[in-house]
Parts: sequence; structure tokens; C-alpha cells
Amino acid sequence: MRTFISKSLKLVVPLLMGAVFTVITTAPVMAAELQTVRLQAVSGSVGGIPLMIMANEGLDKKHGFKGEFEFPPHEGASQNFLVGNSDIAMDNDIAGVAIARTEGFKITAFYPVGNHYTGIVVKKDSPYKTPKDLIGKKVGHFGFDSGTTTFIRIVVNNLYGFDVTKEYKMVETGPAALVKLLDAGEVEAIFDFEAFVSKAIVSAPGRYLMQTHKAFVASPEGYATWITNMVAREKWLKANPKLAYAVRDAYDEAIKMLKDTNYEILRKPYITKGLSIKSDKVLDVLIENARSTPYFTNDWSKEIIGKAEALLAKMASDKILIKAVPDGVMVTLEDFIGPRP
Repeated sequence: MRTFISKSLKLVVPLLMGAVFTVITTAPVMAAELQTVRLQAVSGSVGGIPLMIMANEGLDKKHGFKGEFEFPPHEGASQNFLVGNSDIAMDNDIAGVAIARTEGFKITAFYPVGNHYTGIVVKKDSPYKTPKDLIGKKVGHFGFDSGTTTFIRIVVNNLYGFDVTKEYKMVETGPAALVKLLDAGEVEAIFDFEAFVSKAIVSAPGRYLMQTHKAFVASPEGYATWITNMVAREKWLKANPKLAYAVRDAYDEAIKMLKDTNYEILRKPYITKGLSIKSDKVLDVLIENARSTPYFTNDWSKEIIGKAEALLAKMASDKILIKAVPDGVMVTLEDFIGPRP
């Protein structure tokens, strides 16, 4: 989903002026007793599903906070968080956090959210069998600094030994518009995230040429990190330890509901509306893809954090988005703010 999704973390306030995004505020039950937490996830991305479940199934109140849920467009999502319009962003990634910290923003990732629910999509009847077959072809993406493009670039280089940004004829537009480009045959493939991947698979019709999470697992490193994380300001975490744990608990319950229903909860109207899905065929593909490669995780072990730190170090060494890895990109709540209050 980056969004994470354009993940440029430069402070461009004008992007927010006039931006249209959805705000969901849960009903004011016990409002006087509960503190508000403002949470955001990118509009149109499956990364927002846990927030939709929290908002509509009452998980915020159950875990002791009043949620205010925002779904900004991907173009302004990072800026929306950095200028202080939300307390917790669930659409950022560790590379974006590293960039922001380098620019002086004291933010940190304190939990995982999305597995890599992204990939390279081609038309179903196309002759392409591997990403190598697209060398010299037009390929759509929505930003060289996006997490989607960045992590596809890394895993393709790991598995196939070439840089997509140099070997493909890259065409840039928004995540939704990419689906239309593939439909029209104006590009041979697109880099996109769910739910736009499922929409492209139905409308083109298309297929995955490479699913990013599966590709990372198949790479020499043999593991995958995340496309999005829970990110907050250090100051907010220190000032609100109880709320930080509560949001983490609500998220854990939301993804448990996804697993317990075998992802059938995705058929609920509040989710299909939130993802702008009007086709049962698209919904069926979205659920099938979730069952094949679960969209979410709560693996925040020391081991996986260490592997993610190694990935950032390699990105810095290869000069992909970052030149150095600042301290504090990832923390656990237990280490950073202490035991659960």
C-alpha cells in the first residue's frame, strides 16, 4: 500500500489544501469517558480494512478509545500524517519512516500492518511469464518513491538481476488510473496494490505476473517484511501509552475477525463501499487473493524486525530512496514506552 501509495514524505502542505477524503467517526457512545485517537489509511487500499472493521464493529470502544478514522488519497496521505492531522498512520512503511526521520520528523513504526498486497499485473492472455519478459516494455506505476514500486524494484533485482526503473519504460499515473491503462492496452503491465489489483484482474482481464509477498519469500533472503506499518510520533506514544496498546489490541482483533471468517467479512457493505467495489466478481477475486496471501500480519518479533533493519541497510547501500538508516525507525511498545499500563 506504500502506500503503504505515494510515500514521498516531503512536507508539501499545499497537497492537503482542497484534498477530499472520507472521515468516519464512530457513534458517540460513552464519548465523555473515552479519549479520541485519530487513525488514517489510504483510500481505496485494503490497508484501510482493519480501520473499517474497528469503526463498524465497535472495536475502538471495546478496547477503550474513541476512533476517528480518515481515508486520505494516496497523493497526500504522508503529508496528512506529518502535518498532524492524524495520531497513527497505518499506510506508511519503514522506508518512509527512515526518510522522515532523516528530515527531522520524530516518527517511528511500532507494529506491522500489511503484508505485500501488491504486485505486477499483466493481461491474462499476454505472453509474459516472468518480469524479465517486460524488459523494454511500457509498465505503469504510481511513483518511483512509492512503497509499491520500491519493493517490487528490490525483489525483482534480487530474483532476476535487473533494475525495473532502468529496464522498463515506466509510465506514471495514479493507482486507479493504472487499471484503465492496462484495460486499454496502453501499457503491458502495472505495479499496483489491492484492491486495484483485483479490479484489474477482473476488468482487463488480468493476472498476477508476480505477487510481491510471495516473490520476497522465494528470494534468496527467504522472508518478507511489510508494505505498511503502524506509525506514530514518538511524543504521542510517550504521552499515550494506554491508547497505543489499545489501538494495537483493536487491530489484532480486527485481523482475527478476518481470519476467523475466512475473509468473508470482506463482503460486508461497509467494506465494499469503503473500497468502492461494486462487482461481485471483483469481491470474489479480492477474497481469493486474501486467502492465498493474507493481507495482514501481527508478526513483530525481534527476528523479523532485525531482518527489516537489514533490508533498510541494503537499500541505503544500494542508494534506493535512502542513503543511511537513522536510529529509531522501528520500536516495540514494550521497549519504547514500557509494559502495558
